[in-house]
Amino acid sequence: MSSTAAHGTANPLVSTHNPSDGLQVSLHPLPLLEISDYITRSFQRGYKGALVGALLGEQKGREVTIEHSFTCGVQRKDGHWTLDTQQFSTRLEEMKLVHKSPQLDLVGWYTLMDENGPAQEHLPIHQQILDVNDSAVLLGFHLDQIIDPTPGNPLPLTIYESDQVAVDDAKDASEEGEDSEMKDPDVAAKVALRFWELPYTTDTGEAEMIAMQFIREGVANAAVEISQNATAKKGKGKVTGASEESAQPVSEDANLNKEELERIAALQTKGNALKMMRDRIALLIAYLETLSENHDQEISGKTGQPSANILRQLQALVTNVELVTPARQESLQKELLSESNDVKLISLVTDMLDSLNEMRNVGKKFAVVEGAKNQRLRQDAKNHGYNDNAPGLGMPGVGDLAL
Repeated sequence: MSSTAAHGTANPLVSTHNPSDGLQVSLHPLPLLEISDYITRSFQRGYKGALVGALLGEQKGREVTIEHSFTCGVQRKDGHWTLDTQQFSTRLEEMKLVHKSPQLDLVGWYTLMDENGPAQEHLPIHQQILDVNDSAVLLGFHLDQIIDPTPGNPLPLTIYESDQVAVDDAKDASEEGEDSEMKDPDVAAKVALRFWELPYTTDTGEAEMIAMQFIREGVANAAVEISQNATAKKGKGKVTGASEESAQPVSEDANLNKEELERIAALQTKGNALKMMRDRIALLIAYLETLSENHDQEISGKTGQPSANILRQLQALVTNVELVTPARQESLQKELLSESNDVKLISLVTDMLDSLNEMRNVGKKFAVVEGAKNQRLRQDAKNHGYNDNAPGLGMPGVGDLAL
């Protein structure tokens, strides 16, 4: 899928003359998930600073892939937002060590901007990124398109490439219909940083498709009530409706600890993978059902032309099922039953030993109580003039335990 974005008013930093040999950008969905999550968390926490992050990918000639991203710390310096150089360098080296196969490097950065493109406030950080990669791209995320989406625009973002170009102030003034001063042509032209928009394509892997499907279904289920309230209003009413909905108290059932949330996330991921596998198996079965039984006869309008490549892949898939599923199911079941019985037997033996230990403790306590009782009887016998060795004194009675 290819996409470009149209701008409104003219931006002096954006050049209208796009070079023919511009970068070819391939955008993966994982950076989009990270960027949207970062923006959501920052707005929920009331963050007032600049939202800036780095883009990681591969660059082979004029082809650039954007595969991962990470957030960057910023600081206010001389009235402008700049990167925390030490934190950025450390985090970049850590991310390079993590993504070593294939080796990913810094290919650009992202931030929030309007549809007109980069502004002067973006230049200090962009210059810092250019010091690391002189061909870095800038991904601008448009919040206004999220709040009020434009029909036909698939993603609320624009990717820019930058370069130092010669700026002719006299030409710009003449284009605007203003009088300009004549200058010596031998004088060197002014050089300034200019941006131009790049077309991009989206590339999605198998794991990313599962993640995107999970995010899409989760957001759709969570935003049903918000969308119903937002569609009844326009303009600022959409933001107000969403903020009022988010201000409502959360149900007590949603107060889950970290382990429960991780367990639910893992189960949902496995469930999405199984659902996708079921859908694809159903698609393969439907394809096989549409094939004609006799390939030599003419294919009717309701059936499709058999594909030898697809049939060979299906045959290989069916053949490899035996490698995943054990051939001897009965022996596997017996082994599992034997291991289960061993575990249950060990559990029963442990319970029995615990019971014996508790009985031993009860016997010890009873012996202490019985000894104190006999001692009191002997003391009473002495007080009444009886002999300590009188018959019946200290003999076990009914209910006494023999230890």
